[in-house]
Amino acid sequence: METKWKSFSALTKDELYSLLNLRQQVFVVEQDCPFIDADFKDQDCDHLLAYQNNELVGYLRVAKPGKRYEGPEIGRVLTAEKIRRQGAGKVLTQEAIEFCASKYPNQEIGLSAQYRLTNFYESFGFASQGEVYLEDDIEHIKMTLIPQPNSKNIFQWRLPIHPLFLLGGIISVGIIGSSFIKEVDVSQLNWVAKIDDRAISKEKYEIYLESIAQSRKTGLIESDPDNILERMIDEELLIQRGIDLGMIENDSEIRSSIIQKMIGSIIAETNDLRISRQDLEGFYSSNKDLFTPSPKLQLLKLSFDGNKKVAGERARDLLIQGNLADAKSLAENEVISLPNVLLPAMKIREYIGPSLTQLALSLEEGEVSELIELDGSFHLLVPLQKIISSAPEFNNVYQEVESEFIRFKGEELLDEYLEDLRNWYDVVKANDL
Repeated sequence: METKWKSFSALTKDELYSLLNLRQQVFVVEQDCPFIDADFKDQDCDHLLAYQNNELVGYLRVAKPGKRYEGPEIGRVLTAEKIRRQGAGKVLTQEAIEFCASKYPNQEIGLSAQYRLTNFYESFGFASQGEVYLEDDIEHIKMTLIPQPNSKNIFQWRLPIHPLFLLGGIISVGIIGSSFIKEVDVSQLNWVAKIDDRAISKEKYEIYLESIAQSRKTGLIESDPDNILERMIDEELLIQRGIDLGMIENDSEIRSSIIQKMIGSIIAETNDLRISRQDLEGFYSSNKDLFTPSPKLQLLKLSFDGNKKVAGERARDLLIQGNLADAKSLAENEVISLPNVLLPAMKIREYIGPSLTQLALSLEEGEVSELIELDGSFHLLVPLQKIISSAPEFNNVYQEVESEFIRFKGEELLDEYLEDLRNWYDVVKANDL
């Protein structure tokens, strides 16, 4: 059984659909308890997904502190019927306790346990609080636990060897191993076929066989193992020939596909991020501009040919006097004029460019700019209406902050990965020679 943690915003549509389906199977159908499972609390939870052969077979969620109890809350603990009584529930519960202890240290963990399961939770150290109560017509009781810190001393040596000798041995093995790591692919030591020096690993072959077996109701047939191996050899031959023909070097579509796949696999590590509210608040505080709505302007712009500076100065005087009609009559006709409505600054930039937009944002509402010389012409700007929004409250943009934080962490992972590659491979620039 493989497990992974996901925040709500990091869940894919398929993952969300699968976990809701499994929760309904167990809590609604099996327990014959009609209730609203999609309770709008999932958005404030971290979700633990457990898979067996790519099928979701276990689940629980951890609500953030302050949502129901003062500390974090473990809830919706379940396993699929096919794996029950195999200890999977204990594995999930223990992982949830460790997750809470790590993300919310020194905080009391709460859960609303079905009364029949009190012995199960007591085995982890949970204690019952208060009286039994009905929740969705099922007897429940509140239980709490304060997780104990890990008291193991990592410097407590129990081996019959001095730690310095052990450290020296580890370093020696590391040095020897690093000299071979680029040449040896362990998966190719256990192979089922070779094309020149490229091996098809037994592990990959068995994965193919297993996927075919699962896709058929009757499982594998006698001829499948040989046929699948032949198809895998065909694939490797075509890939090898494509490499020999220079497709990776010369085909932009193939190169783009490989690059996108690599980037996708690198930033996929953000799916396992354990994000605390403190992390997000710090990120929000440092990047408020990302979440602040763009300023909006209703802007008047008058332009004059480079040899009509005097007309521009006269038009400015007229604008200051409030004589808009006469000022406009002195200006050139715009090929593309600004709409006479409120527009976001980014939209205005598309009409008049970044320089004039920046100047317009620096003006007060109703203020007439100085005559601006730009690209051989003169310009006047007047913000007829101006709206500058302040940064929203953190709680109002929590989901956006979390998504942006994950994207930011993905970029960090990619930068670190590329830096490692530069250290791994020999990169030489002609200008540096």
